Amino acid sequence: MKLLLDQNISYKAVKKLINYYPEVTQVGRLGMAQTEDAMIWQYALVNSYIIVTFDAYFQERNLISGNPVKVIWLRVENTATENITRILVNNFSLVQQFFEDENYSCLELLD
Repeated sequence: MKLLLDQNISYKAVKKLINYYPEVTQVGRLGMAQTEDAMIWQYALVNSYIIVTFDAYFQERNLISGNPVKVIWLRVENTATENITRILVNNFSLVQQFFEDENYSCLELLD
């Protein structure tokens, strides 16, 4: 599973998630910190990433475009990196099922 953390999620989360999600990165680490969401969505599409975000934009884009990019939508306010990593680690099995199921394009995770 390749996770692409949106720019509103700290790059520090990568180090905390790497043992669970070996192919995790963050948009800033790819030189895309100031990139528009549409370009991040396109990058995720071309490179087979699941976008992890607080932002509704990516799910809305999927509704318009026919669900081509998987999105993990963190339904929490901007929160500490430790909370984000805890949510993703605690829901690892659910994320894996989501990744494997072609019928779903958005996984909403709550704290």
